[in-house]
Amino acid sequence: MAQAFRALEKSGRAWMLLRGENDLLHPSGDIDILVAGELLPELDGLMSGIGFRRVQAAGHGSHRFYFTYADHEWVKLDIVSEVSFGPFQQWRTSLASGCLSRRIQIGPLWLPATADQAWLQLLHLFLDKGKVAPDRRDVAGIAGAIASVDDDIAAFVDTCMGCGTAPALLDLVLEGNWDESAAFAARMKKALTARRPMSTRVRGLTNRLLRLSGARIQGRGVTVGVMAPDGAGKTTLLRTLSEGVPLPSRYVYMGMWGAGRWDVLLRRIPGGRTGKKVFRIFRGGLAARCHGLLGRLVLLDRVAYDALLPGTPDRSLAGRLSNALALRVGPAPDVLLVLDVPGEVMFARKGEHSAEILEGWRQGYLQLADRLPMARILDADQPQGQVAALATEIVWHSISPMAPPADEPASVDDEVLPLHLWRLLDWRFLLPDLQPRSVGYGGNVGRSMKSALRLLDPHAAPVRPGGGASKDKLFDLVLLADPDRGLFEAAAGAVRPGGWICISAKRSLWSRGSGPRTLAGWKRELARSGFRDVSVYWHAPTLDRAARMVPTSSSRAIKDTLALHRGVRYGLAKAVAARIALSLRVFDAAIPEGTVTGRRPLRESGHGLH
Repeated sequence: MAQAFRALEKSGRAWMLLRGENDLLHPSGDIDILVAGELLPELDGLMSGIGFRRVQAAGHGSHRFYFTYADHEWVKLDIVSEVSFGPFQQWRTSLASGCLSRRIQIGPLWLPATADQAWLQLLHLFLDKGKVAPDRRDVAGIAGAIASVDDDIAAFVDTCMGCGTAPALLDLVLEGNWDESAAFAARMKKALTARRPMSTRVRGLTNRLLRLSGARIQGRGVTVGVMAPDGAGKTTLLRTLSEGVPLPSRYVYMGMWGAGRWDVLLRRIPGGRTGKKVFRIFRGGLAARCHGLLGRLVLLDRVAYDALLPGTPDRSLAGRLSNALALRVGPAPDVLLVLDVPGEVMFARKGEHSAEILEGWRQGYLQLADRLPMARILDADQPQGQVAALATEIVWHSISPMAPPADEPASVDDEVLPLHLWRLLDWRFLLPDLQPRSVGYGGNVGRSMKSALRLLDPHAAPVRPGGGASKDKLFDLVLLADPDRGLFEAAAGAVRPGGWICISAKRSLWSRGSGPRTLAGWKRELARSGFRDVSVYWHAPTLDRAARMVPTSSSRAIKDTLALHRGVRYGLAKAVAARIALSLRVFDAAIPEGTVTGRRPLRESGHGLH
């Protein structure tokens, strides 16, 4: 929590906590924050850099929702850039700038001025909630005693809802006429709507319809699979995660080998059970992929890797072919939780098979986990709450890589830290100068990378959209991570003649951002902006992480890299697709992740930079 407030403060933009300052130690709901509109272009990168992940929810006005998981608790930030009211944010106001200008600082927090806070609380109750509920009457009474008809927001209330509305509202609250609050709230809403009837109704209807699309985790969703013998607690864990993780999620049951109510009939039909298995493979695979594309956390009960276990049933030709199909078509989890429970414990839980058989299966799963790089062995022979907490840590780290892994310490030993940070600077070898004198950065740059950059330049500074450029703020190197066009233009103007810009970006064909959506697009953008020696480097994946930076100008380097990954799942198909893209000369547009570099010439050409 404190990290979020520090990050907002370091941004240099105005912000304040709207309400709930007394509940920050153990927040039970949203933490509402108002920020200046100028902060929005860099807000996603700012929050991502401290381990928060955005959940996009259309139809909520200016609300942006960010989640993190720390100390076994979920934290949700609800950040807005305007003050609006109504269940569908249909009543927009111009109060934000005035409230931010009158904010007060108490310790590390910025809070609304006392009078503003009282009025915002009252308007929240009357316009958002529609009445003063019994459990909110004490809060309303305190706000009514603080608020005054001479306050700035009181003037807004009288202007927008009719002269005398503000004193009438305060009289109602101070006299405790709570039964009249619903009717008074209805009159306030009617007056607000009457000011702009068409736009208010259109905005409310539009937001209502947009909400039907549901929320989505920013970017691609994450798929989490669970493997274990019967009795280890797979389904229980997945249901606990589904109920306990406050992110958009879907439970998908593959159950390719599971029994069904039609099995008696299918056994009488040649190939019937194999047909059922193939149907479940395609059905589960399609469901998991669709939910992933929709930005949801996919909780996968049973996975295709069960086919790799020793002693897998159905070794017939049809069984082997369907198993191979499952491995090819079935969804590949980003994280695979392998539950480890002794055989006698599993037997005591369900009483099926025998302790010896279950122990043999357990060893088979553990051996398989050693072969799968995404697998994480989880000790499930402990209370259910502890298993769920540890699983949640692992899942959250897969969703937000900035969070420390569940089995690693949050801090790093001082003697190891410099080596750890220098490894984050491997991209330096793409540039002619390994030690630039001045460094700027922007975009989705996390804390570790910022610390690493300060090893190059102790005075490394952020570059922000609209910040302008002067001779005092020019850099020999500017590093950008997933920038938008506004940030890129600011960074391009901040590169010293002869200096370099280095952009780390991902392909985002479905992105709504303002910048290019492919590495090829960033290459063209740099060239149009006057940069020379523009090069693209593919972040070639290994089994578990991006580790090679391959120049896309060298077909030989690309082909050699592809040859190293034939053993990767779908490696052959990916290699064929990559070779086709290479032959069509669209490889720069096809690669999912990479780095684009460019040099600002010592003398600008006629068109110059943007």
